[in-house]
Amino acid sequence: MRHVIAVLLTTIILGGCAFGDGSGPIPHVDFERTTSFEDNELIIHTTQFDGTRVRLSTLRDAESTGPFATEMPGHEGRAWTLLQKNEGDTFLGYAVVSWNKEDPGDYLAAGWWMHFANQRYPDIDPYHEDTQIYSYIDGPEIDPNNPPSLPAMGTASYSGGAGGRYLYKYGGNWPEGVQGKVSTREIAGIMTLTADFAAGTLEGCWGCAGDLAVQRLHLASAFDRIEEEPVELLAHPKDYNVHFAPVKFNPDGTFLTYEGVTVTHPERSIERIRVGYLAGAFSNRQDSAGNPRLVAGFGGAVFAEEDGSASVISGIFNALSEPFRASAQTQGR
Repeated sequence: MRHVIAVLLTTIILGGCAFGDGSGPIPHVDFERTTSFEDNELIIHTTQFDGTRVRLSTLRDAESTGPFATEMPGHEGRAWTLLQKNEGDTFLGYAVVSWNKEDPGDYLAAGWWMHFANQRYPDIDPYHEDTQIYSYIDGPEIDPNNPPSLPAMGTASYSGGAGGRYLYKYGGNWPEGVQGKVSTREIAGIMTLTADFAAGTLEGCWGCAGDLAVQRLHLASAFDRIEEEPVELLAHPKDYNVHFAPVKFNPDGTFLTYEGVTVTHPERSIERIRVGYLAGAFSNRQDSAGNPRLVAGFGGAVFAEEDGSASVISGIFNALSEPFRASAQTQGR
């Protein structure tokens, strides 16, 4: 399986097997628009890194839908699972949209899709070498073709939900019955970030504010239909913290780094980070303090522990500025 952390605005594609040759998957990031949203229909339209054209619609390809509890002030939210069955391949996906009913150009979309090349539903294999998985977060306010006007001085704090996938391969310190097996779960936590506009840097942590929690987000996980009987989760993710050292952001508000990512745990010894990354963009909409009202993107790490265990923590985040989050209280009066 080729994990494509294709981030479109932000599409992120993870190449290689998560526990393959020891180097871990390498995220490939593409800063471009991926979605459109009109009349309550989200369309995901892009070209994959292998040249395959993607067009998924929440109107045509939705299998299930439900409300999505968005953190965005003044927004409504909805979530969908998507399934597109073609003659020569299959797409399975998940999408959430947060939008302002009074302003059609004010929306954010996020999620993932899996492309089962040369596989027809229901005979699909998530672990086949031709299977690819892409993640995305996209919207007009994080469009690099319409970059933000960033402050020259000052700092800003951001926090918000981050959700993704956790995989853990059991090493020598675990019972013999699970050694070499992999547990995988959907996880969520809080991403906290600090922007220093004078220095031109962004730093933060996923999991330092509260715990990383195992949960299904908004709908029953679309992974359930394709995964075999899950391995019992003995290595809970709740005490992991993923730290991101200051990364320089570009004049257009985008940022990408594979350096400065560390992982800590109070009881497990992290031997090395195989791959770490932080990627995304600042909003081109300002909060009441004149700063970008949010930072959205991707972050995660692939790492090894001293007993030979290995893990992947990978997710999408949308972190709101303190004044923007506080504006929800004002709007609710």
